[in-house]
Amino acid sequence: MLQIKLVLMAFIWATSYPLGRWLGVYEAPEAIVVSRVFIAFIFLCFVARVRNEPSIPFKMPVWIQLFVLGFFGFCIHNYLMFAALEHTEAGKGAIINGAIPAIVMILNFLFYRQKITLLSLLGVILSFCGVVLVVTEGRIYNLLNLNINKGEFMFLIAIIGWSLYSIIARPLLEEYRPIWVTAYSCLTGGILMLPLLGLNVGSALDLLSEPFVVLILLIQGVLTMGLGFLWYYEGIKSIGPVNASMYLNLIPIFGVFLALITIEEVPSLPVVVGGVAVIFGVLMTNLKKL
Repeated sequence: MLQIKLVLMAFIWATSYPLGRWLGVYEAPEAIVVSRVFIAFIFLCFVARVRNEPSIPFKMPVWIQLFVLGFFGFCIHNYLMFAALEHTEAGKGAIINGAIPAIVMILNFLFYRQKITLLSLLGVILSFCGVVLVVTEGRIYNLLNLNINKGEFMFLIAIIGWSLYSIIARPLLEEYRPIWVTAYSCLTGGILMLPLLGLNVGSALDLLSEPFVVLILLIQGVLTMGLGFLWYYEGIKSIGPVNASMYLNLIPIFGVFLALITIEEVPSLPVVVGGVAVIFGVLMTNLKKL
């Protein structure tokens, strides 16, 4: 059942890429993030109360951790992701996102000394080569000249934020219920995003004045931010951050496919080759050591 949840999580999360590209014309990433996280917080609190899940007590060290989670998960990853989609293709973003499991593995080694096998190391190298192909559109010299598109650069920072989010959550998940960790990280992320929202009120009002857009954000808040994050945290708690993040490997596949059928975005050859390299590289990192 957990495996099915994690596959569905990857599909649900992949919808954010064509959606973000479609909403990019409003130039209001703050409004998108804040709307989704507060909707998710309300939804998750309701579910937790129905389930009678024991809540997280008010302890300053714990809430500091939750605010750190909110910062990396939403102010860094989610905000930069939607801001980046104003400048780059949805499929590219989904493929760059696919490198997260490799970064999580490296961070898991640095934080928790989890051993990296030779095959896993080769997988990390292959994944990053794939990301380089996607970011540079096959023109590697652009990277040497630091000539990287703004959107792709934002995505590179965003995936580091999500990787840290996955690692930092581990101690909290060992002590508290995933649903409350998810809910309160959504709450803290939304609170931290409010100042940015205040600086871009005009664009936010334009975005939220469209009833259809509000409906989409409501659905996204419940599914993507609510169920998606909950299932991801359940995965981290049950099988660990490295194995749970492996399911993010499906996001590039789903993302490129959804972008093709919803916004008619056709990936270029370097993007396809880079995506395949990312996927195979990440698969290699999860194989047993030689």
